[in-house]
Amino acid sequence: MSNDSFTYVELASVSVKQPFYANKLCKKYLIEPELDFEFLPTDECLSIMRRLNLVFRTFGPIAGFIILARVLGKNGGGDDLLRFPPRQDDKLSFWMKLRNPEVLNFDDLPTGSAPGDIYYFTNRQTDGLAPRNNLHLTAASVGFSGSNDRIKKASANYRYHHLGPAAADSAWVEHVLSGIKVAPDSIINEAGQCDLSFNLASLPLGKCRLIIDGSVEEEFFCVGNAEPGLFGVIELALANTLMSNYRIVEPDRSLARIRPGYSILFPNRKTHWRYTVHLQPNSPLALEMAALSAADKTDFLNRLNVVTNDTTLTFTRAPTSDTDIVFVSDTDLALQEKYISSTSTTHDSLSLTLKKYIGVAAKEAEVRSDLSYPTTALIDATALSLIYSDVFITL
Repeated sequence: MSNDSFTYVELASVSVKQPFYANKLCKKYLIEPELDFEFLPTDECLSIMRRLNLVFRTFGPIAGFIILARVLGKNGGGDDLLRFPPRQDDKLSFWMKLRNPEVLNFDDLPTGSAPGDIYYFTNRQTDGLAPRNNLHLTAASVGFSGSNDRIKKASANYRYHHLGPAAADSAWVEHVLSGIKVAPDSIINEAGQCDLSFNLASLPLGKCRLIIDGSVEEEFFCVGNAEPGLFGVIELALANTLMSNYRIVEPDRSLARIRPGYSILFPNRKTHWRYTVHLQPNSPLALEMAALSAADKTDFLNRLNVVTNDTTLTFTRAPTSDTDIVFVSDTDLALQEKYISSTSTTHDSLSLTLKKYIGVAAKEAEVRSDLSYPTTALIDATALSLIYSDVFITL
């Protein structure tokens, strides 16, 4: 009978942070968190983890995952040593799949469809000030950016149309991390332009660039034969040449006492709140307005508005009709799971009320209290750069 025992310790962790939620991570839960994203090691990653004796675990409390590593012995400083040291070009890559479609609304993600792109997050960053327990995997420390953290994706069968001719020995695809180059399977030159076709099945997953006549024509992420529907990819390089704060493994294959805690921050989307009040012909407000003269009606509408218990949140009435009155917030507001008045000393919940005759003490009154907050299920981005959250009220 074997009495062998192995020791595993945390190698690194990845957390997805979403300020939309009250806990900044996920929906409120009692027992098990329900995460917005699913994380899956790629086939390439599974192979590397088997070789290095690593273990992957989804970890709900951080809305992400942790990686465990087998260790054996310690260095002179008392730090754990990896049992199996990685190679300099080893990396751990994980697919991200979207489980909650509403994320596309309440997180500040691009509103336009880009089925040919993928979100790309990596620990190959150069931010020496990033704290060890909150190392951003996004290009910027302030969080996700649709322009900086999105890249074109390509399958193993990669094609490119070039607006110029190309010779067989002047074009290739280069895998950025390993430097491996792949020549085109075919080049068709016609009318001063050309179509190139590549078989990238031999390449590892990862960032690649197409080079023609010495110039980089396109950068993309090779997803190989991965299934469709991917939201993003996370790459954690194991090279000991990374910046010290981002490094997972030290040059002597030891693990620093404070393990790297990586994070992906998705800022919550800011929208203008738009309340549209639809008046039915027999509603009290419609009947009250119908009995007014033109001048009194104008004054009535000027004194009708949405008021709140937050002095920083005000509304302006937009052009209206006799049946629909529209109020739009003067500033854009970050969507949140729970809204609190920013100017309340007792941290009261944000309240919104439709009032009439505002400023006339003898007549000021509530028309409708406890107006609902905008739903995150729908946003109106048809008038970019303004994005609206709509609330419809019938009186």
